[in-house]
Amino acid sequence: MNYGKTQIVLCADEFDLGKRAASAVAATFRERLARQPSVTAVFAAGESQMTFLDALAQEQGIAWQRVNCFNIDDFWDPLLPREYTCGWQTWRQLYEKVKPGRVELVRYNAPNAEAEARRFEGLLREAAPIDILCQGIGTSGHLALDEPGQVDFSTRTWVKVATVEAQSKRQLIEDPNFRAFGRIPEKGITMTIPAIMSARNVFTMVPLRLKRPIMTAVLATPEPTEAIPATILSRYPGVLFLDRQSCPPACGGNP
Repeated sequence: MNYGKTQIVLCADEFDLGKRAASAVAATFRERLARQPSVTAVFAAGESQMTFLDALAQEQGIAWQRVNCFNIDDFWDPLLPREYTCGWQTWRQLYEKVKPGRVELVRYNAPNAEAEARRFEGLLREAAPIDILCQGIGTSGHLALDEPGQVDFSTRTWVKVATVEAQSKRQLIEDPNFRAFGRIPEKGITMTIPAIMSARNVFTMVPLRLKRPIMTAVLATPEPTEAIPATILSRYPGVLFLDRQSCPPACGGNP
C-alpha cells in the first residue's frame, strides 16, 4: 500500500510496529554509516514512539558514536520539570542507552523562545543534510508541533515557536510521558515542515486506536493541505508504519 509517494507498512500491533520500524531504521543507519563518516538523525517523543525507541535501542551493529542526534521538537516553558519534556523521553529511552556521538535537544527552559528557535535552527543547518528522520502524527494532524492553522509548506525557516492547539493538548495530557505533570505548556519549539521533509529518509510511526480518526482523514486526502499538515507525506518518498488499531478498515485495520 502507498499514500502518494509514501509506502505504508501495516503491523499487527504497537509492539510489532516498534520492532519493524526499528529494523528498517537500523538498516538505514548501517547502510549510511558504511559509506559516510557520520549520520545526522532526528527523533520524536510521545506515546507513538515508545515501542520504536525501545526496539531501536536494542538493534546491533550501529556505530552510534558517529551519529549526531537531534530532537524534532519540545515544549517551551521555563517552569517545566525536565522529566515532562520530549527531550527527557528520548534521552531515557534511547540516547543514554546507545551513547550517540552528539545529542542536541531544544532548551525547553530557555529564557527566550524565539532566541532558542534561532539557536537550534543554526545547529540543525550546520549538521545538515538530515539523513534519517523519525516522527509520529498527532491527533490534530500535526507533524512535530506544526499544527493546523500554523503551517506554511513553503517557509524557509527550519525551526519556529508554535502554539500547542487544544486537540493536541487533549492527546498529550493523556500521554504516559507527560500525564503526571497535569498540564501541557502553551508553547513549543519545533522543526518546520520543509525542514522535516528535507530528510533523505523519513520514517513515520503511528500506532494505537486514538490515531484512527486522523489517519482516516489523512489517507482520504490525496493532495497535501495545510489544514492537515500530515498530508504532506503524500508528496515525498518515505515509510509510514501503521498498526491494525490506527489504520482505518479500508486499509486493513481492525473493525
